[in-house]
Amino acid sequence: MKLPRGAEWMAHCLVALAVCDDVGPVPRRALSEMFDISEEYLTKQLQLLVKQGVVASAAGQRGGYRLSKSAIDITLLDVLNAIQGDAPLFNCENVRCRGIFEPEAEKIKARGKCGIRKAMLNAEKEWRESLGHVTIDSLTESVGDDGAKTMRDFVVSVRQ
Repeated sequence: MKLPRGAEWMAHCLVALAVCDDVGPVPRRALSEMFDISEEYLTKQLQLLVKQGVVASAAGQRGGYRLSKSAIDITLLDVLNAIQGDAPLFNCENVRCRGIFEPEAEKIKARGKCGIRKAMLNAEKEWRESLGHVTIDSLTESVGDDGAKTMRDFVVSVRQ
């Protein structure tokens, strides 16, 4: 299992949007520079969040992005689902039916699902459930007052 890179980056962007909510929409360029993410990649990821109703965009010179609902109502699971979808991150390759076991593949499959597959999917289910309890609001605390001020000041400077 590997977490899509965009999920981490967008979680950081959502924290920044939550912290900067009082300064208005955050320009894409500000988020790009704030986290050293290419604007092209950022745009694609933000579009996924807009499509899922996590983020709203506003056009124009004073436009940008803002959370479409309260930071307390957005979880890391929302971010993951917007970026990755709800398809399992673990992909069973049916290794148990390859190599020296290939002639017995049908018998092996008839015994039931692979134990490793079951364990991985159960672990992912628990992991996703835990992400559903972590809100963007709770993550803003880790930024601290100094970090929040730095973010706000930076966004204001970019908007000028």
